[in-house]
Amino acid sequence: MSPLQVLRGLASSRAENFKEAISDFNQAIKINPNDAFVYSVRGNARWELKDKQGALEDFNQAIKISPNNGFTYFARGNARLELKDRQGAIEDFNQAIKFDPDLARAYANRGSARLALGDKQGAVVDFEKAANLFQQQGRRKAYDMMINKIRSLQ
Repeated sequence: MSPLQVLRGLASSRAENFKEAISDFNQAIKINPNDAFVYSVRGNARWELKDKQGALEDFNQAIKISPNNGFTYFARGNARLELKDRQGAIEDFNQAIKFDPDLARAYANRGSARLALGDKQGAVVDFEKAANLFQQQGRRKAYDMMINKIRSLQ
């Protein structure tokens, strides 16, 4: 990892200067093309700029380099969900949950993908798991949202 470019890119992303962030991440990748983290954060920046294909390519590369990173599977799952590749999204959320079983948002988003595919029962199970985790984590607003989704399906 090349700390200066990565840190600058992260700061730019945080300030929502995504073009600048991508430029810094590009420089970091030139220095170290095997840094999965940089591909992952560049993918997030690309996604914010609506470069959906570029984001997916970056997430794919990050997973190729580091296949044991739940964060990247989660990010790619979100991208796939929004692009209506629901089965692919479910597979990625499964992987994210495998690596981080307390990632409530992965359960919530997998539930949304399942619901979109017509699996209401599977969606409710995921929404309930997400609600429980959100409650344990003190995330009241997210918990309430999950409870409302569950109620709307019953």
